[in-house]
Amino acid sequence: MPKNYESNNHKMSRRLSLTAILLTLTFVALTGCGQDNNPGTSDAGSSTSMIENKAGGNPSDSNQSDKAAKESESAENSGTVAQKSAPSVPATSSEAASAPTAPSSSQNPFEVAGIQDPKAFLNTFKALQKAVADNDKEKVANYILYPLRVNDSEKSLTIPDKKDFIAKYDQIFTDAIREALVNQKTDDLFVNYQGVMVGSGELWLRRATDNPKQFGVFSINLETVAN
Repeated sequence: MPKNYESNNHKMSRRLSLTAILLTLTFVALTGCGQDNNPGTSDAGSSTSMIENKAGGNPSDSNQSDKAAKESESAENSGTVAQKSAPSVPATSSEAASAPTAPSSSQNPFEVAGIQDPKAFLNTFKALQKAVADNDKEKVANYILYPLRVNDSEKSLTIPDKKDFIAKYDQIFTDAIREALVNQKTDDLFVNYQGVMVGSGELWLRRATDNPKQFGVFSINLETVAN
């Protein structure tokens, strides 16, 4: 083969090799540029996805949030209804006791002692006061409920009947007992379930167990006077 022909072939091969290398480098460069441009798009896509996830959210999370909101609203509504329908708290016993009550002309101040006719009781009480003031033993004896209990600091004495009472009248109705009874104001009488008290407890009156219209003295406390 001629020398010139071989030289030309060799030059052609070198050109082809250089061309291939250049093409390869160009392809690599272009590929690199494409990758550099894509991250922006990729990030934007990711951001878009994140925004969509936040906006749409997990369906289960959204359902739970809606449920919690409904429960809260229901609780608030229930509280409002309960507040509207709850009855007012009544006053306590101590408040009721301390609250003043208007006086009533028809009120019976002796009812707690089982006395249903306050006028009849007061008439009896005033008649007893007059009999004691007059020192009329016979009349005083008529306002005693027998057996009468007489207490002193040492012992208790039982007076069984009218005769025994008159016999021991001066020992029972001492000056101090008579003074406490005569000076007692009817408006200041103390009353409880046991009966009506005179003075500081010197005498106690009540209605008769067998006759609700009969009233009299059932207990005298001499030791109260002594103290």
